[in-house]
Amino acid sequence: MVVLATIAVIAHAATYVGSKNSNKYHYPSCRYARGINPENIVTFDSAKEARAAGYVPRKICRPPVED
Repeated sequence: MVVLATIAVIAHAATYVGSKNSNKYHYPSCRYARGINPENIVTFDSAKEARAAGYVPRKICRPPVED
């Protein structure tokens, strides 16, 4: 339960989240985002920031390509 709480706190502070082990970014509420190990979470304030870091939007939760 602590892991889920940690993910929720980290994800709540960001507009989008990704994993260090993937090139996808998600809405924090995405079921795949909730499965990211807390030590691998990368946060982004905008889609532009995520794209600049080399991430692409996850097709499941459909975050925007641009804000």
